[in-house]
Amino acid sequence: MALAIEREQRTFLAHRQNFVGRSVSYGTVAWDYVGRTWVVERPEDGEPARRRSVECPVCAKTLTYSVYSLAATRRRRTRRWIATIACLIAAIPLFGLVALDPSSPVVLSTAIGSGTLAFVTGWSLAFVAGGETGLVGHGSALPGYAKHKLLLPNAEDGRWM
Repeated sequence: MALAIEREQRTFLAHRQNFVGRSVSYGTVAWDYVGRTWVVERPEDGEPARRRSVECPVCAKTLTYSVYSLAATRRRRTRRWIATIACLIAAIPLFGLVALDPSSPVVLSTAIGSGTLAFVTGWSLAFVAGGETGLVGHGSALPGYAKHKLLLPNAEDGRWM
């Protein structure tokens, strides 16, 4: 599920409609977004990020986003994937500390605590790296249900993600 990262970036500026998630089934909620398509031009490779402003069509709030070039977006994504892999690889020897002395509570708690922390950090970074779009601001780079989201088309079928 790769995102389509383009020079003339087609995005969907979405505004979350409901304050509380709408119940879909047991233990599952859905969030309703409305908005409009927004085409933003990325800076040339090598240029610094540009600030772009757009008005939300629903609440009329002016939103400002930092727009990164294609090369800068690839670098940002690569750095996040490297950090993800480093954390996941670091978790292996940390969990392996248990083999040193499995009867010691200090070794056991250090191994399990630090190994779990490294694994969870790597897992979280993987979500951030996979969703890196080079469009940053107003919660658009964070996973979750922000009030305003910038959605990009999926490279395979063009659905907004």
